[in-house]
Amino acid sequence: MRNDKQKAIRLRKLGKSYNEITKILGVPKSTLSTWLKEIKIPLKVKQKILYNARKSWAKSITDYNKKRAILIKEKWEKFEGETSKEISKISIKELKLIGTALYWAEGYKKTRWYVMFCNSDPDMVYLFMKFFREVCLVPEKKLKPQVQTHANISENVAKQYWSQISNLPIKQFRKTLKQISKGSKNIRAKNTLPYGVFRIYVYDVELVHKIKGWIKGLIIQSNG
Repeated sequence: MRNDKQKAIRLRKLGKSYNEITKILGVPKSTLSTWLKEIKIPLKVKQKILYNARKSWAKSITDYNKKRAILIKEKWEKFEGETSKEISKISIKELKLIGTALYWAEGYKKTRWYVMFCNSDPDMVYLFMKFFREVCLVPEKKLKPQVQTHANISENVAKQYWSQISNLPIKQFRKTLKQISKGSKNIRAKNTLPYGVFRIYVYDVELVHKIKGWIKGLIIQSNG
């Protein structure tokens, strides 16, 4: 026991924490507290102990937060998976309402000559293409896609990506729009809009007014 005490004193003077000494010698911290309470520790060693304690505490907090974040993510992913089952197969009537609401929110409504929808969310684009094809019955040849890119992405990669999402051939795409807001000063992070923005045009005056009418219908029925 005396030998362990001397080792503990030596380790403490070297800047080891109680936890570290316990692991090395197998001596309970309560015993160490009795042995080491009168030990004078040099200032540099005290600073080292304090630094190591803070470092260990910071790591513990970081590890705890990471584990907690994973648990929270898993919890909400499970919840979203369960609530997704509340949505059954979408009927044509429901698709009309969804597509109309999407165009009301995201579509270009300042022209009488064409319908234009743009977005960077592939799932939303896929759903809206379904609306064009199955509700609006737009012929394939009238669907005019376009990609808006920025300096950090490949035009060809972006076109291939949106071609797959929209199920439209690349040869049908209009000239790529290389445009960026003045506020960004032509700088974007590489992970921002990795495939640019997809635009889809339909030059059909009747469809313009049809969708405007559906939007009016939504407004009227929601106020009823």
